[in-house]
Amino acid sequence: MMAAAPASGRREVHHRVPRCLLKAFDRAQEPGLEPKDLQAWFEWEEEAFRYGVDPDLSREELAKVIEGSTVELAGDEHRALHGAAGDFARWGRLGGIETLRRYGHPWFALLARRRWGKVGVEALAVYREELVAKAEAA
Repeated sequence: MMAAAPASGRREVHHRVPRCLLKAFDRAQEPGLEPKDLQAWFEWEEEAFRYGVDPDLSREELAKVIEGSTVELAGDEHRALHGAAGDFARWGRLGGIETLRRYGHPWFALLARRRWGKVGVEALAVYREELVAKAEAA
């Protein structure tokens, strides 16, 4: 049974099989036996198994599985689902650490508030200008 929508009525599309699997798939397709190539393949298999996907699917088949896995959820329920699964922390480790190092915690907090509709694009632009000014002063 799906939870009722929040007062704002905001609904979000959730992929039970996440779209990030396409990136993992693409990285794993590098030919070769170099350590980075093998690591990419192991990461692909780990992510595929995590979501119950056959790692031997073609990219086209994987895309169909991903699109067929969508459900509509209330925004709060969607965020809670990813939070409980530890997705935010895992996704941060996959690519956000460098961004976090470069831009800091305030940028991540601002991005979250933007995603949740709490601030507008203008707030991102102002903060970005502050970062540029700070970098130029250093």
